[in-house]
Amino acid sequence: MTNRIIASIVTIATVGAMVMFGSATRAQAATCHHEKGPFHVRGTVVTGSTGRYIPYGITVTGLAHQNWAGLTRSFRAELRSTDHQDIDAIAGFWCGNTVRMQVGQSNLVSSAGKVNHTFLAAVIAEVRYAESRGLVVALNDQWQLDGHKFRDSMPTKRTEAFWGSLASHFGKNPQVVFDLYNEPEQWIHCGWRFWHSGGRCGAFSYVGMQPLANFVRARASNLFWIEGISAGADLSGAMGFPITGDGPLMYSEHRPPGLHQDRVWDRLFGYIANHGRAPVLDGEWADYARTDAPWACWDNAPVSAPRFLSYLRSHKFGLIVTQLVKYQLIRTDSLTNPTRFGSNWACRTGLDQGVGRYARHWFLQQNG
Repeated sequence: MTNRIIASIVTIATVGAMVMFGSATRAQAATCHHEKGPFHVRGTVVTGSTGRYIPYGITVTGLAHQNWAGLTRSFRAELRSTDHQDIDAIAGFWCGNTVRMQVGQSNLVSSAGKVNHTFLAAVIAEVRYAESRGLVVALNDQWQLDGHKFRDSMPTKRTEAFWGSLASHFGKNPQVVFDLYNEPEQWIHCGWRFWHSGGRCGAFSYVGMQPLANFVRARASNLFWIEGISAGADLSGAMGFPITGDGPLMYSEHRPPGLHQDRVWDRLFGYIANHGRAPVLDGEWADYARTDAPWACWDNAPVSAPRFLSYLRSHKFGLIVTQLVKYQLIRTDSLTNPTRFGSNWACRTGLDQGVGRYARHWFLQQNG
């Protein structure tokens, strides 16, 4: 997720207090089928205590807000309120089974490795709230607002401190998934072996995804999500350097680039499951018109977006979309007014249009 997306938290936080959910939404939440852990992986199938677990839901970002420690109490309360309203909507109107919480790495752990226990308490409270709504919680290490873009674009010892702190609280929680590292952008410069094992890249040394998984696995039995290189969009070389270990894991890609066709998706990430290696999901996807975010918009989206959703469903792959912000998944300030595509749709016009309606329908299909 980029800075532009996280900046939208401010907008939704200011309007969030106006969006309320009544008994009807809570009643719908009770009718949605929600999964429960602990989760196990056999081949390409993830199962929990209630059956097969295919993640589908929406990202919330209040805990990823830059410089959380410097925010006023009232603004922190607005962020918390916004996330709670989103969580209610995910469990209710959108009928998701998972909420992906982006947690700011620098908010939790200082550059010196010191844990902010006030922030940790806020994470714990938000996880409990989501669990009370019946949702699986995927905690994601979000580094992109830390202020040292290249230095922190891959896991470091700070990342280990981040997960060491969270694992001490959630390492035996069957409803919590660990999304180990958000969009490790710079792996692409040093290759798949480096993505897997770490080492020196440029001026810095980094922890690879395998050592990071080993570190966290020694402290937690949770289901892991492992993201690929190039902002998480590419898993094409991951099986040349698979992540090993005793615990359950899935592979997660974000917004696959290139032609929007089954053969491309098979090459980038689908092959992992198609060849029986491991389960996969798209862990962060969106498709909406926006003048300053071409990466968020696919050409011919009214055709390519439903094609992608059909591909995911037919292969039983999971999907997390981002996020309940005006002109992304919702058309207005109402969390129950999904975006849709009109006849005048284009990537830089029709700025109230997007994939929200298709995504909600896909969730309902999965839930059925």
